[in-house]
Amino acid sequence: MSKKKFFLTRQAALDIQDITEYIARDSIENAIRFADELLEVCRSIPDFPERGRIVPEVGHPQIREIIHKNYRLVYTVRKGKIFILQVFNAARLFRMQNIELE
Repeated sequence: MSKKKFFLTRQAALDIQDITEYIARDSIENAIRFADELLEVCRSIPDFPERGRIVPEVGHPQIREIIHKNYRLVYTVRKGKIFILQVFNAARLFRMQNIELE
């Protein structure tokens, strides 16, 4: 069991909420299922944080991402903690916004 935990930034939490609400327009069950999948990916990152690829738009080894279905989960590792920065459609480019950590 990993000792590291993950934390959602305010932006990532809003992203997941927006994605869930969008899917819920067609199916509440699918929306809940997909939100659970996204959170499961988040929970798995601390076990092997280096498995995510370096975000091409940034090129910094501390900013990584995992692609789940059509969504990019961008995260960073700081002081042994995983911070999920943003979750967005994989067709879009990553733009580092004013991200508040902790």
